[in-house]
Amino acid sequence: MTVGGDFIPNDPAYSEPDYPVVFGIRLTPTVSGVLLALLGLAGAGAIFAYLLSPEWETYQQLKAKVEQTEAELQQKAAIAQQIEAAKRDLENARRQRGEVLTLFATESAMDTLPLDLNRQINARNADLARRREQQLANCPAVVRQNLREFEDRFGEVAAKAELKKFERPKSGATGAPTEGIITDGAYGPLVDNKLKRQVFTVELAGNYEQTAAILENIERLQPMLVLRGFDSGLTDKIKNTVFYSLTGDRLSPCQIDTKINTKFYLEALLPLTAAESAQASQAQQAAASTPK
Repeated sequence: MTVGGDFIPNDPAYSEPDYPVVFGIRLTPTVSGVLLALLGLAGAGAIFAYLLSPEWETYQQLKAKVEQTEAELQQKAAIAQQIEAAKRDLENARRQRGEVLTLFATESAMDTLPLDLNRQINARNADLARRREQQLANCPAVVRQNLREFEDRFGEVAAKAELKKFERPKSGATGAPTEGIITDGAYGPLVDNKLKRQVFTVELAGNYEQTAAILENIERLQPMLVLRGFDSGLTDKIKNTVFYSLTGDRLSPCQIDTKINTKFYLEALLPLTAAESAQASQAQQAAASTPK
C-alpha cells in the first residue's frame, strides 16, 4: 500500500497527547475549558460574596432608610395638615360659641332688666288718657261725677298696665326654680353644668291687649329668658261685674276695662364664669367617682 505525504497511520510518533487525569477525569482541552469557565463563575461568585455583597447590603439599608424617611416626611406633612384643619375647626368652634353666647344673658343685662321691663309696660300706657276719655264719654254723669269711688269699687274705666312685682324669689319658695348652675336636666343633659340661671318673681297687670304685648316684648329682649309657673286671671274687683243701662236691661257701653293679673317666674340663662366652670367640672368628677 502506498501512502502519500508525511502522515503515516498508526505511526507511534503521532499517538494522542498524554493529558493529565484528575479524579478520574482526563483534562482534555474541552474539559479544561469547561472547568476554567466554572472556576471563573465560582470566582465571580466569591468576589460578589466577599466584595460586592456587603456593599449591596449597605445600599439596601440606605434605600430602606430613604424610603422610611420619605414615609415619615409624608406622615409629618399629613399630620401638619391635620393640625391645620384642627386649628381651623377650633377657631370655627370658638366663633360659633361666641355667637351662641351672645344669645344668653349677661350680668350687665340683668342689672338693666327691670328697667327694660318697666319701659315695655309704660309703653302700653302711652294712650291711656285717650282711652279713658273715650270710655267716659259712654258713661252716665253719675259715673263721671263719682269716678274715683266707682273705680275703687269696680275697677278702672281704662286699664293701666303696671309692674306690681319684680324680685328674686324667697329661699325655698314653692314652685320656684332653683338658682345657680343648672344640674336638674330642665333643658336637657347637654346644658347641665354649662349654664346657670337667675330667677325673678314677676307680677304685672293690664288688659288683654296690654298683657299680650308685654309678654311678646319680653320674648324680644336680648337676654334669653324663660317663663315658668305662668298664672293669669281676672282681678277681684271686676269679677262678675256687668253694668246695664239705667233705662232697661240693655248692656251699657259704659263698662270697666277688664284687667288681668299675671304672675310667673322669669328665668334668665347665663354662661358660666371660669371659676364656675371649674366648680362644675369638679362636681361632675366627684359625681362620676361616687359609687352608685
